[in-house]
Amino acid sequence: MSDVRSPLVVAHGLRRTFQPGGRRDPVVAVDDVSFEIEAGGSLGLVGESGSGKSTIARILAGLERADAGSLTLGGADRLVRSRGRQARLERARQVQMVFQDPYGSLDRRLTVEQTLMHAMRLHGMATRAEAPARVAELLDRVRLAAKHGTLKPHQLSGGQRQRVAIARAIAVAPSVLVLDEAVSALDVSVQAQILELLGEIRRDSGIALLFVSHDLAVVDEVTDRTLVLFHGGVVEEGTTHDVLRAPQHAYTRLLVSSVAGPGWDPHEVIGRRSAFERSRETFRPDEARG
Repeated sequence: MSDVRSPLVVAHGLRRTFQPGGRRDPVVAVDDVSFEIEAGGSLGLVGESGSGKSTIARILAGLERADAGSLTLGGADRLVRSRGRQARLERARQVQMVFQDPYGSLDRRLTVEQTLMHAMRLHGMATRAEAPARVAELLDRVRLAAKHGTLKPHQLSGGQRQRVAIARAIAVAPSVLVLDEAVSALDVSVQAQILELLGEIRRDSGIALLFVSHDLAVVDEVTDRTLVLFHGGVVEEGTTHDVLRAPQHAYTRLLVSSVAGPGWDPHEVIGRRSAFERSRETFRPDEARG
């Protein structure tokens, strides 16, 4: 008997276009993107603003539709509309999303305890009698004290709010956690704490992660594999270690060289960017896939 397992998430040839007002031609946000994520695995999406990262994440989460391609989770088609409330809730439960701004994604009228209870009751994850104990477990899991359960979002720090957002997401036992720039608004020390927490959750629960970020150091810390996106297409893919330490595509090399560090020269980066822009007429989105 083979030990090879099928990937949890399989995307093939995803395409998404938008028709901005006043423009004749559509804008291609995602162009023929394919990837896989194993159960318990983690995939990073990197690239500059407008590269298609967040659109791909929103397609997986069911917040955006794809114009073409296929996307399955556990063999089930994610691009076919669900029929009935229960089917829609189950679809939403399977992929939970943590956004960049937890203050905007949390209901400011609810306490932390109410927020977590509402999520669990909505998806049938705990009875009214079971909910308090489950809330206590979730707060402990994201390293918040019991007293935080009585507070509302405005009474929490940014890092605490993001912990609540993560607790709400994992409260419904999703298969995939999508994180869209989820630590970019936090200071470096809090970022490190949240990334450590995500690593623990992934190891302990087997939840797969799709991590969207412009910060290569963050991607390096939390992901196994990385896709580099440029203008909606994949220019490079592979293990995160290989992509970030031995980049093959000129655009990936530009991204890596743009990270500040010892001996970093911003003028050199600007020059590399200008040279890359001049060479774009020879650019092929799929020339460095591997």
